Amino acid sequence: MKKLFLAVMTMVMAIGCSNGPTQAVDEAEGFALLQRDATTLEATYRSGGASVRMLAVETSANVVEVTYDFGNPVIGFHLDYTQGVGKFMPEGNALDAAQAQLIAPLLEGISNAIPAEGQRTRSEEAAMRQTSFMQIVPTGELLSPYQYVSARGWTHISCSCGSQNIGGYTRQAGMGCGCTGGSGQGCKGRCGQGCGITSTPACVGTTAYTQDCAKHDYGLGTFSAASDDYSFASNNCSCSGVGTCY
Repeated sequence: MKKLFLAVMTMVMAIGCSNGPTQAVDEAEGFALLQRDATTLEATYRSGGASVRMLAVETSANVVEVTYDFGNPVIGFHLDYTQGVGKFMPEGNALDAAQAQLIAPLLEGISNAIPAEGQRTRSEEAAMRQTSFMQIVPTGELLSPYQYVSARGWTHISCSCGSQNIGGYTRQAGMGCGCTGGSGQGCKGRCGQGCGITSTPACVGTTAYTQDCAKHDYGLGTFSAASDDYSFASNNCSCSGVGTCY
């Protein structure tokens, strides 16, 4: 995967799309957008000595490679939207808690840097969705590669918060920071960033609500089972905007 990241970086540099020296940018704390064009989105987030570099490149029509380089590990995704196939490709050590904490502010930075839903390039949409997915990748355990396909489908749930069937279980799920099911964050069932009782996060990530994402939120399903939902599920709920509990 490190080789994949380096290969994609080499390709990007070869076509002359650099935004200038990246070393100084990388050393700065916080979010930095390094590159954004029709096929590429590259950004970093650094805090407390830990950093992550996200690179999303549409390498051919409807095929996007997304990598998250923490130095060690490097976690990648291969997304073929024509075939409806995704690959999860981790390499190196387990993701640790400090590294995982970089993902939410990285996602917020990306959200602020790119257009609203429906106006994004393929690489921008992939970056949003896979960064959302990175929020549920387990920490402290070695990860194995796997493939997932959209043909297996997903089942949307209602956007309205209430008692719902989430695939063999009945739980509270739907939009709203108060939709916690009695514990944890709200917005249960969302394939993306959750929301808390006392916080009103920006509208970032997907607005798809599905059974597999709800099962994961309740510890009833694995992150891998929700992979196709995060990557490919259509957005069935609308977001009312930045600063709104949704």
